[in-house]
Amino acid sequence: MQYELRFPVEIEARTDEEGEPDFVFIWPDGQTLGLEVTEAGDEDYQKWLTETEDLREEDSQEELVTELPQEASTPRTVSEIKKSIGKKVKKFDRGDYRSPLACDLIVYDNTAWGGFLDQQQLLQKLGRPNDLIGRFRKVHIVFGDTVILDIFGSGPVRVDLSDQYEIDYARWIFDQIERLRRGATQELDLAHIAEELEDLGKSERRALASHLKVLMEHLLKWQLQPLTRSSGWRGSIENARTEIHELLTESPSLRAHLRNSVSREYGRSRLAAARESDLPFEVFPEECPYTLEQLIDPEFLPGGEGSGAGDDQ
Repeated sequence: MQYELRFPVEIEARTDEEGEPDFVFIWPDGQTLGLEVTEAGDEDYQKWLTETEDLREEDSQEELVTELPQEASTPRTVSEIKKSIGKKVKKFDRGDYRSPLACDLIVYDNTAWGGFLDQQQLLQKLGRPNDLIGRFRKVHIVFGDTVILDIFGSGPVRVDLSDQYEIDYARWIFDQIERLRRGATQELDLAHIAEELEDLGKSERRALASHLKVLMEHLLKWQLQPLTRSSGWRGSIENARTEIHELLTESPSLRAHLRNSVSREYGRSRLAAARESDLPFEVFPEECPYTLEQLIDPEFLPGGEGSGAGDDQ
């Protein structure tokens, strides 16, 4: 099964769940991909980083003079990266990170000198160690602003993340505001500003789609789990309809978008409803069983309003 980062996608954080990957990507068609994140770097260097950061917090006004750990070398950095991957491989072999059908591993290079060494040379030295491959679907590594995808694959892909707009959105916003205030229009990032202005209109459509997804999810649970109906489900249905009504009132042009969004969002609603129930995925209809008029009708509930097995009679 092939996986790629395509949208729409839900991302669940599972960092507090033992044996689970840090994140899980979930697509509307039911595909899942785990993502475990770790860092490479020996304990002495991590201790040095912590101590240096503590000093900066205590006295940020004075220039700090600190010494980096010695033994700057490619072999040592490669060894630390392999060691980091090896720890995750051992946990994988013990049964961790297997709840999705596949799981990727991202290694953040936090070694003492990795960021100053030749990345291509580091990759060549890493090679394709037999004891580290075959568990995780792909292993990726982050060197500062650079991500190298599938480092043990036949053709690793290098991605540059140094674009400030992509990496630090808040900083970019303040930077553009500062340039506008001093009249430096020639320095403005016009391409990205145009994207942001365009996105202002998209935000309402995203909000509409989100409320629609929640509405259909709880309608499905209400219909297919009559014995476990609750006031919480009823409240979620009413709240979603209220939000949709307010958006349509403020922006009537969204009505056309609402109709088009039903089929797109239903797959996500179906998947979410199935995950939160004890019912098999196949029980939930492949197509949305409700008309648009029923979805926005404040009085409509599939199977009636009450609780109990007799509601769907």
